[in-house]
Amino acid sequence: MAFVSQGTTGTWGSTALGELVTVSVDGVQADTLEVTPRSRTARDKSFLCGDRDSGTVSITCRGTAGMLISNVGLTAALSIGGAGVSWSFPVAIFQSLGWSASVGELQAFTVTFKLGA
Repeated sequence: MAFVSQGTTGTWGSTALGELVTVSVDGVQADTLEVTPRSRTARDKSFLCGDRDSGTVSITCRGTAGMLISNVGLTAALSIGGAGVSWSFPVAIFQSLGWSASVGELQAFTVTFKLGA
């Protein structure tokens, strides 16, 4: 069942992320290592799981005064919750910050967090 994302909230450390417009999680993946023995007669390759990359979370929100350029490079826990979703990431590095505004419109912040372990 699909859920409407209205009411989705987030916090990074003690900063509430207000009026979330979009949330996207990208790049979650694991390396794979080929370990096929050369003496093997079967033609199928064998793999092992390598290191995992937890990816990034990008959030666009409106009116969040706590999103500061000085936060770039800092680390805190990130939590996102709403209808059908409840995510907690203990290590989220504030990777980048974007800001936009138009006359007569609310300002919008786009924040990207690199997730760690």
